[in-house]
Amino acid sequence: MIKTLFARNPSRIRNTNLGFSYTPLRFAGHSKWANIRHDKAKNDSKKSKEATLISIRIESCVRTGGKEGNSRLEQLLEKAKSLNVQKSLIERAIKRGSGELTDASQQQEVQYEFMGPGGVAVMVNALTDNKARTVSLVKNAMAYFQASLSSCAFMFDKKGEIIFLPKDDKETFDDVFEVALDIGAEDVEEVEFDDEFIPDKKHKFYRLLCEANDINQVANDLTSKGYKLHESAVRYIANTDSQVAYPEESSKGYLRAIDNLDQLADVTDYYTNIEGEHEERIMSSVN
Repeated sequence: MIKTLFARNPSRIRNTNLGFSYTPLRFAGHSKWANIRHDKAKNDSKKSKEATLISIRIESCVRTGGKEGNSRLEQLLEKAKSLNVQKSLIERAIKRGSGELTDASQQQEVQYEFMGPGGVAVMVNALTDNKARTVSLVKNAMAYFQASLSSCAFMFDKKGEIIFLPKDDKETFDDVFEVALDIGAEDVEEVEFDDEFIPDKKHKFYRLLCEANDINQVANDLTSKGYKLHESAVRYIANTDSQVAYPEESSKGYLRAIDNLDQLADVTDYYTNIEGEHEERIMSSVN
């Protein structure tokens, strides 16, 4: 386990997680009203997708960890509240996860693997009731990057990832390291960034990795020891040996592909093997 410090550098952020995605500047029509309508439609679509995805995560969290004594569920419910997700949507997600409710819809989880220029691998997760439609939309998005369907899952490790706050300013990395080790963490890093509104002020979080199947127990153990969860999810993280440099020569196509993935309602998440990109997404999520 290695202590790692990340200095926030907004200019380096090329791709971020849901809700914080980088979107290239575009022009919609020739009047400010056209632009306003375009922006409102895009924001409404974004909010709708955020609500859908948080409900999916709540359902999964309840299914694997139950409704009671589930620290990850509490964190997700808090996040849902901050996003103004409808109470009825949250309640249905909890009931689906607990088995109290069975929806008639036949939505399935699917995963697509792509390889693009420069050895860039992209894994795309989606939830769909029409596989043919979804794979077509995802392939069209990835075509901007000249990426094609190709096996790449072996380049990633499936891990539980938890971002949490220190108890207080006096707590050291060694203190957190010892706690993390005791509760089954495989790795822990210190994430530090500057406050863009307050000069010379820094914020600090910790990032913990564990086995995917252990994430609920590890999250509960952290909470019981007085730590506050900020984010927790099962993710695919690129192996060190499989990471590649950012595709500068193909950056325009890459950004357009990622932007299009962000707009697809069926897509729930995506992962790349670009060196440092996952950390940049973390930086955006904690800011």
